[in-house]
Amino acid sequence: MRNYMKYLCALCLLCVLCASCQDGDWDAPDFSDGVPYGNNALTEENVITIAQLKAQYPRYAENYTTTQITTDAKLRVRVTGNDVQGNLYNAIAVQEDESGDALIVAISGNDMFAYMPVGQELLIDLKGLYIGGYGQQPQLGTPYTNASGSTYVSRMPNDLWQQHVRLIGKADPAKVVPVEFNSSRDLTRDCGKLMTIKNVSIQGADGVVTWAAKDDPTVRSNSVSKYFVESPYSNTSNYMVYTSTYADFANTPIPTGKMNLTGIWKRYNNAWELVIRDIRDVEVIGE
Repeated sequence: MRNYMKYLCALCLLCVLCASCQDGDWDAPDFSDGVPYGNNALTEENVITIAQLKAQYPRYAENYTTTQITTDAKLRVRVTGNDVQGNLYNAIAVQEDESGDALIVAISGNDMFAYMPVGQELLIDLKGLYIGGYGQQPQLGTPYTNASGSTYVSRMPNDLWQQHVRLIGKADPAKVVPVEFNSSRDLTRDCGKLMTIKNVSIQGADGVVTWAAKDDPTVRSNSVSKYFVESPYSNTSNYMVYTSTYADFANTPIPTGKMNLTGIWKRYNNAWELVIRDIRDVEVIGE
């Protein structure tokens, strides 16, 4: 009977989560008294900053470099981006509250937003994970070798991730505030941060062209890159909006007017890629 009741409770929790995920305007569950996700045995000992981590592993952003973290260290960070609408795929973006330093954590998992919504604080056990660059964007994960024989840090198995993470308290979205993207932003220092670019329009937007239709002639590796016009960042391929053809809003027409766009600004070699988290990151401000 006891095992049956445990099973019934777990099933009820799953039903609540699934019902919540169907509603785009839902409150994150409060698991502060016992989280059915991650490793609650992790303690806040040997907590370091992202800057200290990078100093210990100076090859943290090199392409095709995988460095295993051997020191007993942890990060305390907050989720700034997740897979809520499928554009940030198999990954979450995290930042520190005080420094604003950021990283991408690559995880092989689906619907991670249900447990790690924006504003959720995390304790990450680094020992045993790998750090390296994908397109010189620093990220945590495990090694992956592609068909060409190149090895880089990619998404770790979900069960491994759950051994290395503890959720702290209830998500507080109010503590996640994007900073402004401008010409003073540095690719090395600021990549991976949540930022807003203001007063821009998108090349080719006519009210019909979408963010990432699968039949778009510019589709590359199931994604589309759109460029800015009439802004300091126009007429260059160093600034782009990246959208997956699998994103929930991929077939949504791009607004024709001026916009403020918010998202995770990732690095891809010498270019900035803005990854919009969900369609609410698009703020139309006028024609």
